[in-house]
Amino acid sequence: MCGIFCHISQSHENNEKVSTEWNICKDLIVARGPDKATERFERLNENWFGHFAASVLWMQGANLTVQPAIDSTGNILLWNGDIFSGNLAQDNTCDTDVVLNAIQSSLTIFTVFKELQGPYSFVYFQKSSNLLYFGRDVIGRHSLLLKSNTDENSVTLTSVATKQIDGIVEVPAIGIFVMNLANSRVNLACYPWKEPDLRFTDVIEALETRLGVDIDIKETILETDTLTSLHLHPNIKDLESFENNPYFENSCKTLEYFLQNRDIHERVDHLSQLLCKAVEVRVKKQPRYCKNCIKLFLNGKNVTCTHAKIGVLFSGGLDSAILALIADKYIPQNEYIDLINVAFEKSVNTSKKYNTDNERQCTQVQYDVPDRKTGKQTFEELLNICPKRKWNFVEVNVSQTELQKYRSARICNLLYPLCTILDESLGCAVWFASRAKGTLCTSNNVYESPCRVLLLGMGADELFGGYMRHRTILKHKGWSALTQELSIELARISERNLGRDDRIVSDHGKQSRLPYLDERIVRYVQKLKPWERCYPTDKMPSGLGDKLLLRLLAYKLGFRNTANFPKRAFQFGSRIANSKENAKDVSDRL
Repeated sequence: MCGIFCHISQSHENNEKVSTEWNICKDLIVARGPDKATERFERLNENWFGHFAASVLWMQGANLTVQPAIDSTGNILLWNGDIFSGNLAQDNTCDTDVVLNAIQSSLTIFTVFKELQGPYSFVYFQKSSNLLYFGRDVIGRHSLLLKSNTDENSVTLTSVATKQIDGIVEVPAIGIFVMNLANSRVNLACYPWKEPDLRFTDVIEALETRLGVDIDIKETILETDTLTSLHLHPNIKDLESFENNPYFENSCKTLEYFLQNRDIHERVDHLSQLLCKAVEVRVKKQPRYCKNCIKLFLNGKNVTCTHAKIGVLFSGGLDSAILALIADKYIPQNEYIDLINVAFEKSVNTSKKYNTDNERQCTQVQYDVPDRKTGKQTFEELLNICPKRKWNFVEVNVSQTELQKYRSARICNLLYPLCTILDESLGCAVWFASRAKGTLCTSNNVYESPCRVLLLGMGADELFGGYMRHRTILKHKGWSALTQELSIELARISERNLGRDDRIVSDHGKQSRLPYLDERIVRYVQKLKPWERCYPTDKMPSGLGDKLLLRLLAYKLGFRNTANFPKRAFQFGSRIANSKENAKDVSDRL
């Protein structure tokens, strides 16, 4: 994970002005990559100058690679990403070097990016062609922001910005963008990942309006996506294995019954294999040091680190429970795994029930939110399933005073340019959870997780039909409408969630890794018929029919209670959100 920044302008005067813009967001950029920060000014051609800067969080390769990375012919790469699988994945080489070398030895940049599997955002200047390329991966898991100033004839690209920089937009994860520096004015073209559709057109038109620049649409990079040969109308045979279940009144017996079906069991088994691979590479592909010990190592000291290197954003719900249990398989038994559970202070009058000497009990009442309760229940299940594992259940309790302080001073800038009440509540919850300062539930000792990697369950609801609206759509509009809704939600996840969450988590010098959004899992699940992913009918209530395939996996892995926990939105489970507010409204607190 890195923080990257690039400013392209036409004069030394503008370049000097960049230093002001750079200084505005420099602290936020450096926070993303505390291991090494570097910046360079380069004359790119007779017309354009470039200011390239990066802060590196060393996560791959035997040694840290400094950025901006420049090859022997003067090409410049800013890379914020991870290659987790595919032909270009290497175990002992920094992926920054892999990408830079692959582009240099390929006929076009697109042949390289077709092969990349993993989350990334990047900026690449190709000296021979005078082209500046930039973009996000096809799923859009990492943040990249863009500002075009047509008055000053300049372009700014950055991982994160602040409210002081007007006109910033998120780069949509719809393709690779190009600026031709042979031209004397700001210009943009886009090479779409997939064949443009109506949504693509809407996104491009909105982007052109915000930037004040026409965008030329080029040829498609990836092959036409044939996964949407939509399964619109199930026949009786498709649904008989679900409809003939004799145990609808008992959720556990229902899951057992379904797992006896050969086809269902094969799907669960295949998903299990894919998810295990996704978790394994995400917990293993990192230096074997926590954030404290890595500082010692980088200063030349000999270090053996047995501290926690992996944390799980742990509400106790289905998605995070599965990730924690699978992670146990691939992390040495002598290391802790941190389960980070966040709760926001409730307005509770405790004076009638507790005296001032019983402060701990009073605190428990103040932070006794739904996610704390389910978190502890699932923690107990994990202790029974994995009795040899060392777990830290970290209770992150956030007071209203602390929330207000960091929301106005820090989090509002990390969220920018997003600004809705939903963005605010989710962003604050994820920021405090990923900071991971709290107490251990087993001892009440103060504890701050030293992990550098956080596993998050993002994407599970979009892939497996976890939202209440999926149930409503199926009931009123049928399977065809649900199929289309699932497809649309996955396409929109980058603009709704992923860029925001990347900016939030990375502010603590940690990297978010999202196993459910591994390319192999996404491809497999998209090929499934919607009723093979979820079955949110009246016969299967919340806690059973939604995310049915994941619930079956959880049950097979050993969860008996957690497999049937109903979906609960993070903002309500942690009690940060006010259900009376409209989530889509602009927040006046940011």
